[in-house]
Amino acid sequence: MRIYIDEAGPFVPPNPPRSLFSLILALIIPTAIEKDLFDEFLRLRDTWPNQNVEIKGSSLDESQAAQLINLVLRYDTLVEFIALDANTHPDPLVEDFKNGQADSVTANITREHHPGPILHLHQLGEAVRAMPNQLFLQAFAMWELVIKTIREGTLYYVQRQPQELGDIGWVIDRKDRTITRMEETWSTLILPVSESAIARKPLVCIMEEDYSHFEARYGFTEATADPEMVQHIRWLSSVSGKPKDLCASMRNSF
Repeated sequence: MRIYIDEAGPFVPPNPPRSLFSLILALIIPTAIEKDLFDEFLRLRDTWPNQNVEIKGSSLDESQAAQLINLVLRYDTLVEFIALDANTHPDPLVEDFKNGQADSVTANITREHHPGPILHLHQLGEAVRAMPNQLFLQAFAMWELVIKTIREGTLYYVQRQPQELGDIGWVIDRKDRTITRMEETWSTLILPVSESAIARKPLVCIMEEDYSHFEARYGFTEATADPEMVQHIRWLSSVSGKPKDLCASMRNSF
C-alpha cells in the first residue's frame, strides 16, 4: 500500500484570536488499485477549468471537492489525519512542551550506547529546541500521524487486503526541492519515536487474520535478528517493558 501525506494550515496562533485549524493528513491507497484511481482522477481533472499539474484543495469549489470525494470513496482507501486548533496552542505552552521533547531525545542514553551517535543525538535534540513553534507543531503532528496510520492502517487492511501489508511505501509532500532542516529532523527522529511508541503500546492485531505478508516483510525476533539488533531489542525491552502480546515479534520493525 502507498501512504500519501500532506499538510494544510499555518500552525500559527491567529491574530486576532479565533479558531484556526491546521492538519496533517494521510491518504492510504492499496497498490493494487493505485493506477486505476490515478487514471480516473486525471480524467476527472480534465473536466475542470483549473487543470494544473498539481491541484490544490483550496482551489476546488464545493462541486469539485464533492466529485473528488465520491471518486476516492469508490475505492478501498483510508484517510487518517491529525488536526489542531492553533488558537489553543499559545507560544508559551508550545515552547515548554517543545523543550521537554528536545530533552527526551537524549534522556535514555547510557554508557552502553556507542559513543559515535551520541553527539548526533544531542544535535537532534537542539534542532528540536531551535525549531520555530509552528514548525515544531507540524513535526509533532507528523510523528503522531505516522504512528496512528501504522496502527489503524495495518488493522484495516489485514481484514480486507492482507497482501497490501507486505509492501508499505510512504510519499510525503515536501516544502521545496531540497529538504528543510525541519523535514530532516522529523524524518530522522520518526523511527526512534515510532519504535518507542509501539514498544510502549504494541500494535493491536487480530489473531484470526492473515499477517503472513506483514510478518515476512517487517517482522523479526531475537531468534532471527543479527547480534547488534538483538542487543537493541533487549535494551528497548529494558526501557519500555517486555512485550507480552501476540504482535510482539512485529513491533520492533518500526
